[in-house]
Amino acid sequence: MLRRRLRSCAIVGVFVVFASLSCSQLSAQDSDFAITNTASADTTNLDIQADFTDYDKNLGVAKATGDVVVKYGDVEIKADQIEFNQSSGNIFARDNVRVYRNGQVIDAEEVIYNIETGEMTTSRFKSALEPILVMSDNIQRPEEGSDGPITLLDATFTTHDSANPDHRVFVKKLEVYPDDKIVMHGAKIYSGDRQLFWFPYYVQPMNEELGYYFIPGWNSAWGGYLLNRYGFMVNDDILAKAHFDARSERGLAGGLEFEFQKFRDNDDIGRLNLYYAQDNNPQMRFNGRNRKRGVTSSRHRINFQHRIYFPGSDDETFYLDFDINRLSDQFVYEDFFPSEFRIDPRPDNLINLNKLFPQGEVSLTGRYHINEFFQTDTRSPELAVDIIRTPIADSGFYYQGLTTYGILDEEYSTDRLLRGAMEPSGFNRFQTYHEVLHPLKVGNVLNVVPRVGGGYAHYNDFEIPGLNTFESSTTHAGVDLSFKMSKRSPHIHNKALGLDGLLHVVRPYLNYSYINTDEINGRFTPIDRFTPTTRLRAIDMPLFTSMDDLRDWSVFRTGVSQSFITKRNGRSYEWLALNNYIDIYDNDPEYNRDTSNFFTEVDWRPLPWLRAKTTAQVPLFDDTLDFTEVSSSLQFMPTDWFHFSVGHYYLTDHPFFQNSSLYSLNTYTRLGDEWGLSTSHRFESDDNTLEYQQYSIHKDFASWTASLGGIVRDNRRGENEYGVLFSLTLKAFPKMSLPVDFQPGGLGAED
Repeated sequence: MLRRRLRSCAIVGVFVVFASLSCSQLSAQDSDFAITNTASADTTNLDIQADFTDYDKNLGVAKATGDVVVKYGDVEIKADQIEFNQSSGNIFARDNVRVYRNGQVIDAEEVIYNIETGEMTTSRFKSALEPILVMSDNIQRPEEGSDGPITLLDATFTTHDSANPDHRVFVKKLEVYPDDKIVMHGAKIYSGDRQLFWFPYYVQPMNEELGYYFIPGWNSAWGGYLLNRYGFMVNDDILAKAHFDARSERGLAGGLEFEFQKFRDNDDIGRLNLYYAQDNNPQMRFNGRNRKRGVTSSRHRINFQHRIYFPGSDDETFYLDFDINRLSDQFVYEDFFPSEFRIDPRPDNLINLNKLFPQGEVSLTGRYHINEFFQTDTRSPELAVDIIRTPIADSGFYYQGLTTYGILDEEYSTDRLLRGAMEPSGFNRFQTYHEVLHPLKVGNVLNVVPRVGGGYAHYNDFEIPGLNTFESSTTHAGVDLSFKMSKRSPHIHNKALGLDGLLHVVRPYLNYSYINTDEINGRFTPIDRFTPTTRLRAIDMPLFTSMDDLRDWSVFRTGVSQSFITKRNGRSYEWLALNNYIDIYDNDPEYNRDTSNFFTEVDWRPLPWLRAKTTAQVPLFDDTLDFTEVSSSLQFMPTDWFHFSVGHYYLTDHPFFQNSSLYSLNTYTRLGDEWGLSTSHRFESDDNTLEYQQYSIHKDFASWTASLGGIVRDNRRGENEYGVLFSLTLKAFPKMSLPVDFQPGGLGAED
């Protein structure tokens, strides 16, 4: 792993240093020493400043000595002596040469730089581009437009800024092909003065995901494990990753993953993942308990996310998306990919055809029940026409609307059907909703946005005897009111609290929404329905998604938001943000309340090392739904050797969710120049359970940091989980580490 890191760090750094030295396009500069443009080189932008200068008009050669500074666009060369040949465009600099460009610094004994091509040749080259330090006896850059490589002879590079680095790579000849590959001839890797490896010839593509990567470790569910990945290019467009994983408690597993480089900036599309595990212990769960129902030893996942753009859609507005996920059983994510399980335990299966317009989009969506052990709704298919808020000519009015038609069904899991559940009913559904708005400003102070809309829904082909069709019409009216007040206090200054003047902005607001509709009233089971939540529902119709559960309502949502803004680094900075709001019900669609809980949101960021956040709701005026929820966090660094973050989540008396009073605490303590200690704890005080403990010790080894620690997790209903963590991290690249993780996502899915 040490080999891979040094190689990757140095290669990327070398490429960035030299690939950026093209000087073909430069801007004009004033010069103390002007050169007449009588030959092929464009010298109108050249500025030479020195203690002594001389120019031979017949030869077209300029010479300068003594603290010479040459400026050509964004390139600056300093040296004791320079000679400029106007006909060839070469600048020859010698003695204490230093080249600056874009924040990069290159040192050399001698440099030949061509202002036409940007080609540079050096002798005893040195460069510093954090965190890479590079030295070479000779560097040659090809002429602009050439396919040749950037060549370094007798090059040494390291990330340890020391006269005697503890690691370095020496390359007899290094060829850099920008955006393609790097070729090393005679590469030697040293630790101190000891040679560790020698590669007579090595080719490395530029993509850092290529090559070998591994994660070793141990935890109580997997035992000892070693996750291995090797990345390689299938062609110019497809990155492949081969996986081979060994887990002592589970057995062997592996697979292939393909990433289409066209979509590399979008993690949701352009992927095919094939993974298979021959599980020696399929009944064991991560919490230590055995499963009641059997799972076979043959475990697998197939994930396909891709996008196809249709011909003629150069602006990428017409495309077909695939999101297909086939699992062998409902526990494969939990057992082998726990990080993915925490985020998306039940992956969806969708095929979506989309056409985008300036006014909105048209989509045709299919959702399928491929994994029968999960309960899901299906769309086979559903057509939707969604129009965003669009001006109606120059009238000042705006229109927005949504129309859908779909064949919907709800599929139960096989386990629920085995327990005797009745098959749910499906139906065909047509829905349409249209709304008109007219933003106004009253008295140049009050913002008023009245809106009115109407909708219609038609259901048919029910799987319920005696029920053929159902129709519903909806009327909606509402208005948004708001205004702003502000006060400037430029005299308020407090360095300890990060205040440099203060602007206080107050925005009272009121959103009223009225709905009258024909409710389903239990005649059939809705599919797009209310699900339990602690948050308030959307009361703007275009944002409301539980369309089958639409009910009469009359709701006032009112509150006051406040911002305290100061100056930071020459810019406006939000020092404190407050928001308080409440719903007042004339007609509550869910619980027959008069008011909702009272909500408070606070975000205070006075200093870079201090931040506090709180989101709370309490039942001040109505005890119909008498629950309290508070979520708070604090990040604080009181000294230069200690940092901690503490959080608390509190929920009580909610009709659908369990009570909780969960505390979390994370600390880091610097024990000296080379040692550090970090801890992490999570404690559920509702049942007095210390759910999570982690302790790690860190050691600084010059340019590397090593960490060793352990983890204990209490599952409450099963055996405790244990794990060991070890990491070796290059400080210059803190994200490039070798983790031995308690519960890694697994290289079979993602890093």
